[in-house]
Amino acid sequence: MNDMKNLKNLRRENLKLINGGTGCDENCPVGPYGLGFPRSCADFQALPKCCEIYVKVSMDCFPQ
Repeated sequence: MNDMKNLKNLRRENLKLINGGTGCDENCPVGPYGLGFPRSCADFQALPKCCEIYVKVSMDCFPQ
């Protein structure tokens, strides 16, 4: 119960860092990315790092 009071005092910037917040201000296109998909692996690799976990991507886009 005491932990909930502490959460109310956090600033919005800090709330984004809590697990579940995006923390990414970029417009992340969903994809999919990979061989045979509308967007290429090069397009995926050009995304900002914060977008990489929010898009659909084929395993072909990762080095073996």
